[in-house]
Amino acid sequence: MNHSFHTASKNAAFKMTGGIYTLTTLELQVTSSALIKAQLDEMSKKAPHFFDQTPVVLAFEQLTELHNTINLITIREVLSRFGMLVIAVRGNSDQLKREASACRIAWFPSPKQRKPHKNDNVVMMNQKETSTETSHIAPTPEPSDNKTLYIDQPVRSGRQIYSPGDLVVTSAVSCGAELLAAGSIHIYGPLRGRALAGVNGDQTARIYCRQFEAELISISGRYKIPSTSSTPDSLWGDSVLVTLEAQSLHIGRL
Repeated sequence: MNHSFHTASKNAAFKMTGGIYTLTTLELQVTSSALIKAQLDEMSKKAPHFFDQTPVVLAFEQLTELHNTINLITIREVLSRFGMLVIAVRGNSDQLKREASACRIAWFPSPKQRKPHKNDNVVMMNQKETSTETSHIAPTPEPSDNKTLYIDQPVRSGRQIYSPGDLVVTSAVSCGAELLAAGSIHIYGPLRGRALAGVNGDQTARIYCRQFEAELISISGRYKIPSTSSTPDSLWGDSVLVTLEAQSLHIGRL
């Protein structure tokens, strides 16, 4: 539900509105900026620019104690190098609240219920793991290397799905959603979010889409931001095939 606040003057410089937005949460397992950077470096090798312009909330509930090693400024700087914008921190520690205030970052108290929810959008920053899989629409069984991952429900805004092989989505991909695959991506509904194929360097990967309205497309690290004016032959909204030819993305009719 949105709420708006209007001033009495017709010449008001602005009006205030409230809305609901999907945010990515990083549940930190450590406070070491070096360990966080190491995992992000590994993730970026597979998906460059994956976190560009991503607003995030840093959650500290997984840490048993913060000690005196927390340096929110340093952590924020590390995340910013990879494109993430820290807008708030979450946790009940008084020390964390003071750090957030000193950094001029919003502070959120921990939610009362800490049970994971199927719609939570959480990227785990675990020092022992470097996987780029951030899907919260869990497949069964878990895909192995070079195996196709099938998603048979809508991929909503804020969701990020990675497949180590091909990725097939039989429903719509909303604005703000991101699909990544080591192989090709097949979308049988509208694509309004981002699709990044061949993220491990496969230049033969392709993107198949039944209704093309993408925010961003990429194959093997080559990017393109489509629009109604830049998409050739009036293919916007049509079925298309995206390929990588001579180090450039080519959008053709499917």
